[in-house]
Amino acid sequence: MTISKDNIYKIEYILIFIPLLARFLTDNFGFTYAIMPIFDLIALIGILLSRYLTRRCNKEAMIVEKWLFLFIVAGVLSIIVNGGSSFSNLFYSARPYFRMIGAMIITALSFDLRKINRMTRYMEVLLYINAAVMTFQYVFMGLRQDVIGGTFGNSQGCNAIQNILCAFIFAVTVERFLKKRCTKRKLIINTVIVLYISILAEINVLIFELSIIGILSLVLNKSSALHIKKRNLFLICAGIAGCIVALSLFMKFNSDRVFLLSLNNILEYLGFNEGNTGVYRISRMKVFSQLGKAFYENNLLKWLFGFGLGNCSTHSTFYMRFSSLQYTYFSSSNVFLETGLCGVFVNIGVLLNGLYSAISKKKIVRDTEQLTWLNISIVMILIMIMMFFYNTTLRDSYTAFFAGTIIAIPYIIRGCEGVK
Repeated sequence: MTISKDNIYKIEYILIFIPLLARFLTDNFGFTYAIMPIFDLIALIGILLSRYLTRRCNKEAMIVEKWLFLFIVAGVLSIIVNGGSSFSNLFYSARPYFRMIGAMIITALSFDLRKINRMTRYMEVLLYINAAVMTFQYVFMGLRQDVIGGTFGNSQGCNAIQNILCAFIFAVTVERFLKKRCTKRKLIINTVIVLYISILAEINVLIFELSIIGILSLVLNKSSALHIKKRNLFLICAGIAGCIVALSLFMKFNSDRVFLLSLNNILEYLGFNEGNTGVYRISRMKVFSQLGKAFYENNLLKWLFGFGLGNCSTHSTFYMRFSSLQYTYFSSSNVFLETGLCGVFVNIGVLLNGLYSAISKKKIVRDTEQLTWLNISIVMILIMIMMFFYNTTLRDSYTAFFAGTIIAIPYIIRGCEGVK
C-alpha cells in the first residue's frame, strides 16, 4: 500500500480490524499477544503521517489536537508530581491512555463520510459472520456466556468487543430507518441478530443500551417519529415485545443473572452502594469517592494527579499490592488512579466536546446524510461515556481505536459541505 493523502485512512482500518483478527488467531491457533504493542506504534505513525500528508489547516482536527495536548499535559504532570515513572510502567500504561485520542486525530484528518459508510458496511458484515461463528461455538464447541466470542476469539473480555459492535450497528440501523434510508426488513434482521448475540454472549448491559439507543434516536428524530405511519407502529410494539422475549431468553440462557430482575440488585450490580457488589470490588458509580478515600484522603495533589501515569500499570508494585481491587477492569478507575481528576477531565472532556460539536452542527446542517451521522455520533458518544465507567472499551487495544473513530465523526462534518 502506497501511503498517500488519499489512502491514509487505511491505517485506521488496520487499527480497527487487524487486532480483532489477531485475537481470533491467538485464542484459536496460539498466535502471540506480543504483537499487540505494534498497533500502538502504527497509531503513532498514523498520527504523524496524517498531519504531514494532509497539509491543511483543518480547524476541526485542530480541536482534537488541542485535546491531545491536554492528554499529554495531564499525563506528564502526574509523573512530575510523583517524582517519575519507569519506562516499563509507561510502556504498559501510556499506550492505552492515548489510544482513543490517537484514533480521533487520524479520523478527523483523513476520513470523510464515504469512508465512515464503508467502515460501517464492513462492520455490518462482521456482525453477521460473528453471529454465525458464535452459533457454531455454542452448538459444537460447548462454549457458554462471556467466552463465546465468535470471530473475536473464545476468552473472557471478547464480549466487550461484541458490545460496541452491536451497539454501533443497532444505532446506525435505527437512525437510518427513521431517516427512511433503511428498510424494515434490515431493521428487523439487525435487531434480531444484536439481541441474539447479547443473549449468547451474556452481555448484561447491551439490552439496556439498546433501549437507550432507541429512545435517543426517537428524540433526535422527533419530527420523523411524529409522522410514523400507523402500520409502522407495529414495529414499535414488536420491538417492545422482542425486548421482553430477549430478556426472558437472556435469563434462561444465563440463569446466574436472574438476580438482575430486581431494581435493587441492578443498582447493587452497578455499584450505587460503596462497591464490593459481589461482582467487582469497585463501585462503577462511586469509583472516584471510593478510591479517593481509600488512597488519597486529604492529599489534594493525589486527587488532582493520581499516582502518576504508569505507576499503577499491570507490571507495577502498586498492582502487585492492590490487584485484588480489580481496578484494571474499568477505564475510570485506571485513569483516576494514575492521572487523578485531571486525567478524568481530559477523558470525559473530549467526549463532551464531541457531543457539543455534534449538537451544534445539527442546527446548521441540512444534508440528510450528515444529519444522520451527527445523530448516530450523539447516541454513540453518550454510550461511550457510559462505557468509561462500565468497562475498558476506551482503552482496550481491541476496541479503543474503533471507539475513537466513532467519537470523531462530528469533526469530519464541516457543516456547510455536502457528502463528497
